[in-house]
Amino acid sequence: MKSGGSFARRLYARWRRIVDWEFWPPAVFYLPVAWKIFTLAIHHAGIRLPFVTTPGTINGFQAGESKAFSLGRLHAHAPDFVAQTWLVEGDTSAEKISHVEQLQAQNDVEYPFILKPDCGNRGSGVKVIRNNEDRAAYLSAIQAPTILQRFIPGPQEAGIFYYRYPNQEVGQLFAITEKFFPKVIGDGESTLEELIWADNRAFIIADKYCERFADQLETIVEAGLEWPLVNAGNHAQGCIFYDGWRMATPELAKQVDRIAKGLPGFYFGRFDARYKSEEDLKAGLNFQILEVNGFASEATSIYDPKNSVIDAYRTLFKQWEIVFEIGSQNRERNESAPSFGQLLERARRYREQKESHPAAD
Repeated sequence: MKSGGSFARRLYARWRRIVDWEFWPPAVFYLPVAWKIFTLAIHHAGIRLPFVTTPGTINGFQAGESKAFSLGRLHAHAPDFVAQTWLVEGDTSAEKISHVEQLQAQNDVEYPFILKPDCGNRGSGVKVIRNNEDRAAYLSAIQAPTILQRFIPGPQEAGIFYYRYPNQEVGQLFAITEKFFPKVIGDGESTLEELIWADNRAFIIADKYCERFADQLETIVEAGLEWPLVNAGNHAQGCIFYDGWRMATPELAKQVDRIAKGLPGFYFGRFDARYKSEEDLKAGLNFQILEVNGFASEATSIYDPKNSVIDAYRTLFKQWEIVFEIGSQNRERNESAPSFGQLLERARRYREQKESHPAAD
């Protein structure tokens, strides 16, 4: 196969992105969901109700939220279950590099570690930093507030979706996503780019992977060498998702409920966590939360290839019904949503910051 993929392979990749709903653009896929949200807003008489699903936080953990704030509160409450995270201070790249060096020394943070935007979603800008050069390059490029996070090897990762109605004492699990990190295996003859385009799944979103490894595409991958294509556990970045509901045990639900209560007013969202083994996760042990996502997050188990688009919409519709019910109950408790002006300003600021996000791993 020619470098970059043959014309036929590229045409087939485009076709797959059309017929496989998993790869539809968000603007297309979410049209029915937008209609569902509209009908729920009318039924509950409140378009802004989703923003009071987590009234103890800033605007309900949608895009633009501070990861340092949410993860810091969670770590203080459950340090054994939340990856340590620090906000990087400094106005210039030199100041930010100096502060990261201080954080590494003071907290015994060795390579590799994670740098990512303090406000971000869909895995945007998440980078594994392996040396001083990586650190300098990242902090010189990004213009948005940034956080440093300990690297959690896992090796497994899951998205654990949780909710609790305000009039209930105990929360419950809604969905669990099992994440698979794709990789290609070298044959000693093909370039990385050729291996990506030859892979039975990777070729569908080859452009995403090729952008990530733009400087290494001509590398001949050693025979038998495994080359990971993504490190961020996000579908938009090329991670593969499966339904992991088999791991939804009472022990895990109890542990997640305890952790979630470390964020006062947190009633709905997804925790992305790495864990050592399925047995540990089922027992509610030995996992570390990397991210906390609010009402705008998905029950990402819908992206299991075995699911139909109808299955996906059924889950998402149920998810939004829960969001509006929680928001409605919180409204009865006199919780108020941010104004449209505040929301628009936050969205504008996030869009500006996102332009400087480096390509995610």
